[in-house]
Amino acid sequence: MNFFDEVWEILNESRLEIKFFKFEQLFFKFKNDEYEFNVNFIPKSLTTPSYAKICDVCEMKDLKKHSQNKALATFLHSIAHIEYSAIDIALDACYRFLNLPKEFYFDWLEVADDEIKHFKMINEKLENAGYNYGYFTVHNGLFIAMQKTENSLLDRMAVLPRFMEANGLDANLFMMKKIANDKQKNYLLDILKTIHDEEIGHVKKGDKWFKFACKEQGVDPKEWMNIVLKHYPKAFHTKRELDVKHRLMAGFDQSELDKIIDLQEKQ
Repeated sequence: MNFFDEVWEILNESRLEIKFFKFEQLFFKFKNDEYEFNVNFIPKSLTTPSYAKICDVCEMKDLKKHSQNKALATFLHSIAHIEYSAIDIALDACYRFLNLPKEFYFDWLEVADDEIKHFKMINEKLENAGYNYGYFTVHNGLFIAMQKTENSLLDRMAVLPRFMEANGLDANLFMMKKIANDKQKNYLLDILKTIHDEEIGHVKKGDKWFKFACKEQGVDPKEWMNIVLKHYPKAFHTKRELDVKHRLMAGFDQSELDKIIDLQEKQ
C-alpha cells in the first residue's frame, strides 16, 4: 500500500488498539524505507474527525460543566482529547502535504508517536478513575483548525503547532502551577511535565517547517501573527502568562513574544 493510503487508514481509525498498532507498523516500515511515495497522489479532505465515532462532539462554546464529583474525570478526559486530537493532527500533516523532504514525514510521525504515548498515560489515569475516553462530550476546535488550513502548509504550521500547540505550553505550565497543591490532582504533575517537555520539541518542529514554507513561498516569517489572525481574529485575546523560556527554546524570538504580550495588554 502507498504511504499516504496507509496514513489515511490510520487517521480515520477510532478503535484505539487497532489505530496504535497500525501506526507502530507504519512507523517501523517508514524508518526502514519500505514505502513508495506517489508524487501524483491527491489527498482527500477530512470531513469528520475519527473521534466522532466514539465521542459526542460539540463546538467548544457548547461544552457543559459537570458536577464536582466528576471534576477529576472531566479534567483527565479533556487532556486525553487534546492528546488524541494531536495524534490525528500529526498524521494529517503526513497525509496532506506532498513532495516534501523525508525529514518532514519523519518529524510528524515522531510527533504522532509521542502523542500516542501521552494519550496512553492520561487514558490510563482516566480508566483508573472509572471512565473511558468517549464518556464525556468533546469539542472540535482542533479539528476545525485542521480543516481551515488543509490547503496550505504555511498556514497549517503557523496555526496548529506554532499557535495552538505553543498555547498548550502556556496552558500546561499554568495547569502544573495550579494543581501543585491540589491533593486530588497533583499526582499528575510528572505526566504533565513529560507532556510539556516533549511538546516543546513539537512546537520547534512546527517552527522549522513554518520557516521552510515561508522560504519556499517567499513569505517573511514575521507575517506569522497576521496568518494566525486571518483564521482567528481573536487569537491573542488572552491574559494567560506566556511560557517565555520554552517558547524561545521552540523557535520564537523575543520580538514575537513582545507583540503577543502587547496584544494581551490591550484587551
